[in-house]
Amino acid sequence: GGNGLSNSITGSAVTYAGGGGGTSESGTAGSGGTGGGGAGSTGTATAGTANLGGGGGAGRSGGSAAGGSGVVILRVATSDYTGTTSGSPTVTTDGSDTVIKFTASGTYTA
Repeated sequence: GGNGLSNSITGSAVTYAGGGGGTSESGTAGSGGTGGGGAGSTGTATAGTANLGGGGGAGRSGGSAAGGSGVVILRVATSDYTGTTSGSPTVTTDGSDTVIKFTASGTYTA
């Protein structure tokens, strides 16, 4: 699978959205791309990594795998951060900004 894109919105570089690996009728399977892509397989493929949004790998005899769940990340100036969230986001600070990371349902009210 193709490699994903590196992003530093959280303050640290993380690669997201890697492509899932393929497979072929001849029995060759491809690896998943960096950023959570699942590996292809001649049997059962590997799912994409949770919270990175990578694609699931293709499987020849055991079926293809699901893609990894995504993530929503908001970065706001700490002076503008209201603290009003629902769900269970991870809230951190990076310099003069507040970073709000959702890996499940939730909201932020500005």
